[in-house]
Amino acid sequence: MNQSELDRMLAARLSRRGLLKVGAVVGATLALGACTSSGATTAPAGSPSGAVDVGPAPRKIGGQLNLLTWAGYDDPAILAEFQDIYGVKINAKQHSGDEELMSLFSASKPGDWDVGVPDTPWIEIFNKNGWIAPLDPKDFPVSDYFTQFQKFDQCFVDGQMYGIVSRWGYYGIAYNSKFVTPDEATSAAVMYDPKYKGKIVLFDWYLPNMGMVGRLLGMKQPYDATPAELEQIKQKLYALRPQVGAIQATASDTITAMASETGWLSFASEWAPATLQEQGIPVNMTVPKEGGVSWTEGMVIFKEAKNPEAAKAYLQYMSSPRGSARLAWAQAFHAKVPNRRAVDYLAPSQAKTLEMDDWARVEALLPMIATRKIPPDEKAWQDAWDQFKAMS
Repeated sequence: MNQSELDRMLAARLSRRGLLKVGAVVGATLALGACTSSGATTAPAGSPSGAVDVGPAPRKIGGQLNLLTWAGYDDPAILAEFQDIYGVKINAKQHSGDEELMSLFSASKPGDWDVGVPDTPWIEIFNKNGWIAPLDPKDFPVSDYFTQFQKFDQCFVDGQMYGIVSRWGYYGIAYNSKFVTPDEATSAAVMYDPKYKGKIVLFDWYLPNMGMVGRLLGMKQPYDATPAELEQIKQKLYALRPQVGAIQATASDTITAMASETGWLSFASEWAPATLQEQGIPVNMTVPKEGGVSWTEGMVIFKEAKNPEAAKAYLQYMSSPRGSARLAWAQAFHAKVPNRRAVDYLAPSQAKTLEMDDWARVEALLPMIATRKIPPDEKAWQDAWDQFKAMS
């Protein structure tokens, strides 16, 4: 598999500066069609009309909804079904990162945007800027969510809800099982094993990489590191540098290195094994015993939304079992969603790919994953990463 082939395969599925998330499976997107595990297209038992599973009762709200979002929330299947149910046309604009989202919103006129989809650490910042409206948890199916996301702290400010988690994933250790055993991959210490010198490949982003180093050092929440703890992270990070054969600019470059077997190990998210396994390359992923780090997205309603009724209905639809399933298997990329009942609308193979087929396993996994935050001394983290990259 060469670089151009991978670039074509991933082009439609890369976001977050081109390196953050690739779908849990790359290839032909399967028709979701609101599939149940039996392949049916009806709502689950107990919801004969489907109203509960798509959000509020179907009604014609009308008008337009202006959406500023990550890729996937504007999936054609989502737009078509939402418009059919509520009579609302969605005008969506994708952003490539939270900084760009803030820039786009800051440059817009009041009322230009109804709904935004940032990473959840940014919800507090949006609230401090006075941009977003409060939400009522009773309006959303949070009881269907995995426990950790039912009252997710990054969606609340001073006890008031301002956002709702909509999509998530995690970083752990991706490894080629031809060269690295599952037992070795149970600890992030494997990255420092001398026999793998030159076979470590990392992508160029400081937060997950340094977060994983912090987990190896025993930090439950590395993004809250004190100056002394950050110094420990830095020194452990610098000790990894001789092991690293390449620091890649993009996810496709990282995947290419693992596909060509120039790289055998990486701190990576689900995109690496999913993409490579589909190509028959034995790259697996595990959360090491020290733990992993997460990414989480959330939806917010802007205070000056011109169509607040449609905005609320969109958040309700996207957090519902059926809307969540469509988001989980969006064309842009496939990813986990917080609503457990999304599996009612996913084929068994899709649920398995997303690791959502076993609720108990997900509930057991989540406490092992540190929620990613914006470090209070972010520049010090960025400077440490730049120094790491400059080391020979």
